[in-house]
Amino acid sequence: MEAVKPGEDATTMTDSNGSTERDFFRIDDEVRLNWTRVDPDAVRTDTDRETELMELNLYLHDLISTAFGDSAVVGEALGLLNRKIELLTNNEDSPLLNLQAVPVNLSGSGMAFAAAEALDPEECIEITMLLQPANTIVRVQAQIISTTTYPEADWDYWVRAKYNPRQEMVTEQIVQHVNLKQLQSLAARNEDPE
Repeated sequence: MEAVKPGEDATTMTDSNGSTERDFFRIDDEVRLNWTRVDPDAVRTDTDRETELMELNLYLHDLISTAFGDSAVVGEALGLLNRKIELLTNNEDSPLLNLQAVPVNLSGSGMAFAAAEALDPEECIEITMLLQPANTIVRVQAQIISTTTYPEADWDYWVRAKYNPRQEMVTEQIVQHVNLKQLQSLAARNEDPE
């Protein structure tokens, strides 16, 4: 399988016959994120509080996406309020405050992202992302597929990763983000008749 570069699909799989199939729609975006290595054998179960927060974030993200369809100003205001609450409820050494703007190729099944450090195939990481404009924080565990050289000077590596299974609530938030970005892109194209 060839390396995926920025602007190409991070989640298209090529079979032995050379045909390709995409799991989900994908977008090129810039997302504030950080990542950390995790032990793939460690069992991590969400607390009741984390589960409730994920459910609330999913529902809120859906409502903010709907609000954007009606009024971009109202949608943005709700997204900023959501982000403010996130910041106020996290302590100062939280990784949520150390998110860096990173070019990504994002879908509901995996992602590719720019990195300063190479990651080895099969390595497991946990990615924390701030999805704007809804300002939703998501944490998703993923397995590295490959690392290639980044084609531009800003970053050293382009890392491809596939989300680990059984993270439906988190991946649904990512899918909603991708859908919202696609709707915004279509709306912008319709406004610009060129």
